[in-house]
Amino acid sequence: MNKDRAIALAIFVATFAFYMLSSSREPAWGDARSMWDVADRLVADRTIATTVRWPDDAPPGQDGKYYGIAPIGTSLVHVPGAALARISHGISARHDGLARPLFVHLAPALLGALACAVFFLLLRDLAISAGAASVSTAILACATTTWVYARMPYSEILQLACFLGLFRATLRVANAPVRREALWWGVWAGCLLDAKYVFAAAIAGAALVIAWTLRARRRELLEVTKWAAVTGVPLVALALWYNWARWGSVTSTGYEPYLDAYFGGSVFDGAWGMLLSPNKSAFLYSPPLVLAVIALPSAVRAVPRLGLAMLAMVAPVFLVYATYRSWSGEWAWGPRFFVWAVPVMLVPLAWFVDAARTRWRRGVLGAVVALGLAVQVLGCALYWDHFIRIAIDVKNQWLGQPNRRGSYIADRGRGHCDSCFEDTYEVLWTPALHPIRGHWWLLKSIARGDDARSAQADAPWRGYTTLEMNLTQSYPRARVDWWGLLWIKDGKDLWGAGVAVLVALVGGLAFGIWRWLRLLRRHAME
Repeated sequence: MNKDRAIALAIFVATFAFYMLSSSREPAWGDARSMWDVADRLVADRTIATTVRWPDDAPPGQDGKYYGIAPIGTSLVHVPGAALARISHGISARHDGLARPLFVHLAPALLGALACAVFFLLLRDLAISAGAASVSTAILACATTTWVYARMPYSEILQLACFLGLFRATLRVANAPVRREALWWGVWAGCLLDAKYVFAAAIAGAALVIAWTLRARRRELLEVTKWAAVTGVPLVALALWYNWARWGSVTSTGYEPYLDAYFGGSVFDGAWGMLLSPNKSAFLYSPPLVLAVIALPSAVRAVPRLGLAMLAMVAPVFLVYATYRSWSGEWAWGPRFFVWAVPVMLVPLAWFVDAARTRWRRGVLGAVVALGLAVQVLGCALYWDHFIRIAIDVKNQWLGQPNRRGSYIADRGRGHCDSCFEDTYEVLWTPALHPIRGHWWLLKSIARGDDARSAQADAPWRGYTTLEMNLTQSYPRARVDWWGLLWIKDGKDLWGAGVAVLVALVGGLAFGIWRWLRLLRRHAME
């Protein structure tokens, strides 16, 4: 094993232990509930049909059964966790209260750790020093939304890992068009498609980068195409088979009933919202991206192909999401539909880190990283639904019930329509209900033991209105979101197992960090 791979393995161990150590105690909610259930049914009954109808107006598929709407990759990654949960149940059912939540969050932690390892290797490919690459990787792991989504069973962390993998593979194939790199390119492309079909645009962009780079070397381009197809085509076939098995057609994705309602929004609004809205800007939720933008010219000058790959792979998918009426991907922490792009857009940060030799630059870097870390701690401390529900209650009582009759997404008599503008504008655009500030307030209120009335004394909206809100339906649901509370608070009979898991994870984190630093020191001395 070469030195970089050894460091990458240490990074994987350290970040996996870190993500599991800080993992959630919440079950799979929303989109993730269906993804997990499909995995669980695959393990238990060898079927892809699900017991969860999601979205709740989803039409039945083959044989009148319900199926998960997401591509197959989003459930396959949970199969190991689902299998382990059932094995654990068979051994000791009384430990389900601890084991099942941990196994639900196993795949996200593994994928987050994989992304960190790939990110380090990508930076080394770009001739960044091992030290600067390590610092940049630690920033990705702890000071961006990668941390929050690596502890949640949603598909965003899968998209992030696969997109990053394909990005690195594209640069490697363009630099060395050999069989091994082409085979890996096919794997990453197929996995990315199986994560979400919208990334077909990124795969096409990656193919264009390679074709343009090898335009004068047609024989090598042909060889690359052939070997990429060997690994990529089976994974594409898997996606097509899954479409047929669910809906009776290889071209039916399950999203068709929703495309007209959700797509067709303003590109300007979506782009502005994801990047610069006061409540949901990607720069607010991943502050190190600001430094990455500052360092982007230096990075592109050093590696021109980096800028070409970013343009060809990030821009098409970003523009598609910008036309999505719910461009933020509510309900979520930050702009959920930008999470996949964070590591790739963070790459130029390594040039800033590498050049941070003065006290001023190091101070700026430290301040931005500290801010990013604080934002992620708040995002991890509470499941995002809790403040969002409170914000909706406050908005309805303070600013009035919205008129949903003209909404593109029908509320179907529920009194809300989840991701409609009418029900989410307060967490997107209104400073009085800013989610980051809201999580800080809610975390303090829970720590003080406040009830729904006393908590409002320093609520984020208190600077704008003196109205007292009725939060009896939403506030009591809020709770600190850490897996340790499953045995410390929720199930006192699980103390023994909980302590054992805690010791194992702390040990894994300590070993991973020790190994990482030791290998870095060796690398520096050689």
